[in-house]
Amino acid sequence: MLPCLHGGRYTNHIYTIMRNFIFIAMALLCMLGVTSCNNNRVPENKKEIMDRFVAGTLDPSYVPAAFFIHFGSNQKTGDAAVQAHLEHLRNSDMDIMKVQFEQSMPRIRNLDAQETWDAIGPVKTDFYRPTLEIIKKLQEAVGSEVYVLPTLYSPYQVARQSLTEPEIAKAAVERPEDLKRVLGYYADALVWLVKECKAAGIEGFYMCTQGGEAKFEEIPGWFTEIIRPNDLKVMNECVKDTKVNILHICDWEGPYNDLTRYADYPGQIVNTPIYIAGKPFSLQDGVKLFNRPVLGGLDRKKEIVHSSVEELTATVDAVLKAAPAGKTMLGAECTVGGASPENIRAAVATAHHR
Repeated sequence: MLPCLHGGRYTNHIYTIMRNFIFIAMALLCMLGVTSCNNNRVPENKKEIMDRFVAGTLDPSYVPAAFFIHFGSNQKTGDAAVQAHLEHLRNSDMDIMKVQFEQSMPRIRNLDAQETWDAIGPVKTDFYRPTLEIIKKLQEAVGSEVYVLPTLYSPYQVARQSLTEPEIAKAAVERPEDLKRVLGYYADALVWLVKECKAAGIEGFYMCTQGGEAKFEEIPGWFTEIIRPNDLKVMNECVKDTKVNILHICDWEGPYNDLTRYADYPGQIVNTPIYIAGKPFSLQDGVKLFNRPVLGGLDRKKEIVHSSVEELTATVDAVLKAAPAGKTMLGAECTVGGASPENIRAAVATAHHR
């Protein structure tokens, strides 16, 4: 006789068998493509969205997006900076939070004198602590939901704060060892900041580089001996044990003739200029050169600033139709200035709901 199936351990046993059968059947159907799996859904958590985007498994109908702005002079430090970043994140609905880098090295003068260079020593260990405190508060506020990516200037960009660009170029020819030593000090200070950020839970960085512009190409050893080693010292620390890092090749200070020298730079996503050697450099060009997802698509000075919401929506839709599917994160080539919150939110929303 069959045992009674009403209640008791026999009922539990049958339920367990049926449940396991259903799970196995659903898994087989997913593998065969007969039904959709949870892996095809668009996650609600923005960190998971970016994880899948980097891994190439995000549903391509959803395009991640982010546009960055500089905040007002009274919103660059302390809690005011924290609130400005949080408000921009809420208003834009973008998929990452980029923390602006607003702290500058003090100006150094009389650089024609050797004793001035000799007097330049290491940066004090916690020079960037005010910036670190902003990053910590933002990570605590939203770090469980969205990647908080501190902006990291390159050692050369930091040097442009304390020395002028002509002085740096002159030193590269007349006293290259002094220049390398000073850039090394700045790199060490940035590495300190990176390590402290990671200790606070940061899982990625927006890594900036300059120095590869066309105007420096005639200086012997400029990129290979001065720019690249210091870039990589900082960036290699950024990408160690982190998940989402953006390489930003910044053309704010001038155009580039070639980006191939950056092809092996680290970073899961690359943000490039939109013109190279005077010709358009497309999202497709970026994916082809770097073999990685790219961030961009809009000119920071044009549609995102001057278009109506309706015009901007049409532009974004056209850009994304032509962009490499699954490899594009919508944005601009650098920080946008003058773009209204309405335009930024419209561009992000169009990318999210294609």
